[in-house]
Amino acid sequence: MRRKYAIIVALGIVFVSGTGWSLYLYNKPHRNVAGVAASVQIDAEGLCADYRKDEAGSDKRFVGKVLDVSGTVIEAKLTGNKANIRLGNAASDMAVSCDLSIDGTSSFHVPPNGSKVMIKGRCTGLLQDVNLVDCVIE
Repeated sequence: MRRKYAIIVALGIVFVSGTGWSLYLYNKPHRNVAGVAASVQIDAEGLCADYRKDEAGSDKRFVGKVLDVSGTVIEAKLTGNKANIRLGNAASDMAVSCDLSIDGTSSFHVPPNGSKVMIKGRCTGLLQDVNLVDCVIE
């Protein structure tokens, strides 16, 4: 009988711990790279060229690292509390896609197409474009 209660108590502790950890991760605030120093500074066209030339080698150099990417805005979209800015050359088939989260307290101005900007973000690799997440405009 004691063994049965010990098993029930142990399962209860595991369940409560798992639920607590899940709630912690779910409610964790979104992070951006505003206070992190960039490990690489590169322009958007150079980053795209590196990925075109050697995707596996570029993944080793850039994925997970904070990059300062400068370039010309091809397209900028604002949807709710998210923004996506594509940097590069409009004539090219590849660009750098930068995802930004916008908090409700600050006013955010989407840069116009054709303007030069520098964006800091964490590289996640290549899908159709080179992707940066957790970005901020420098």
